[in-house]
Amino acid sequence: MQTHHAPMHDDAASDTDAFGKPAEMSIPPDLHDMRHLRLKALLLTVWVVFSFGTSYFARDLQALVPGWPAAYWMAAQGAVLMFLLIIVVYCVAMDYFERQQARDQARQEAAAPAASSTPADFHA
Repeated sequence: MQTHHAPMHDDAASDTDAFGKPAEMSIPPDLHDMRHLRLKALLLTVWVVFSFGTSYFARDLQALVPGWPAAYWMAAQGAVLMFLLIIVVYCVAMDYFERQQARDQARQEAAAPAASSTPADFHA
């Protein structure tokens, strides 16, 4: 039985090697620096604590607000809202990291030509 292959797009052609196999994509090493790893660890910890903490302490949460199913709402709706908040925090932090990296790279590029130019280069 033959399978139907989707036509290749222009950008998909560059992602394959000479034999048509998908090329392995590697993540640049600068994306693995300690700031990113700490951010991921912190956000995953917040997610675990909030997701499992509300379930574990459901009775204690219920005692805080008698007559209203606070534990249910915190577990059902609050966990989803917290997850969305974690996504927003991650996006904002990554945008900040990328801007900071671009700024540092621009400073290095601006400093490199200034350091390499000598007074002899400016003679007419």
